[in-house]
Amino acid sequence: MPRPVFEAELLSKTQLSDDTLQLTFQLADDSFSFQAGQFVSIQFELDGENLKRSYSIASAPGVFQSTRQIDIAIALLPDGRASRRFQEAVPGEHFGISGPFGLLVLPDSLPERLVLIGTGTGMAPYRAMLPQLERLAASGIALHILMGTRHRKDVIYREEFTSLASQFEQVTFELCFSREANPDAGMQEYPGYVQTRFAHLDLSPERDLTFLCGNPSMIDDAVAWLSDAGFGSRQIKREKYTFSR
Repeated sequence: MPRPVFEAELLSKTQLSDDTLQLTFQLADDSFSFQAGQFVSIQFELDGENLKRSYSIASAPGVFQSTRQIDIAIALLPDGRASRRFQEAVPGEHFGISGPFGLLVLPDSLPERLVLIGTGTGMAPYRAMLPQLERLAASGIALHILMGTRHRKDVIYREEFTSLASQFEQVTFELCFSREANPDAGMQEYPGYVQTRFAHLDLSPERDLTFLCGNPSMIDDAVAWLSDAGFGSRQIKREKYTFSR
């Protein structure tokens, strides 16, 4: 059975990086709700054609409950049709939103450590989880958050994850840069893809639950590495991003 389509008004646009745009929408319908980690499908018209694209919600459910607003982080692609449509969109326009979809949500019970791995806008679901992550850290759960981008200038939501790590000794936030010339280890920055950090994290299927979100190649490589390390399907939750133009 098809999901209902909710009318959403574009409230604002924020440039998070050179190639990442955050859209803030307001939904008036009280029947819409979501869990942190889920995504929605945004429907729009371009050049007479009806299109839709799926994006993770980047804001917490609690924020939505009080404001009826959601944030969406969009990777801007050269010559991308959706990218052009959203870059040209102006506050006050209305779009259709269906969902929520996806199972990249926190379970009721957790092991000793939660490892959250993302590339680019694959960090959006983890931003939506921040209030939950803070509660988990306060309860004693260890958190390791690992983000991968090409360059330092491509990082999004750094301040929010860094703030979480600064509050709790058992929370670590690291960055991996695949093309940055001078990563700063003192700032928890490392060269290479996120997978290159796995060997340094003392990952254990008995202790850790891993989340993967973002580039499909990263996820495939990460799953292969984790599987070789003894992780089963219940210890790996994943959401691949396919970049439609």
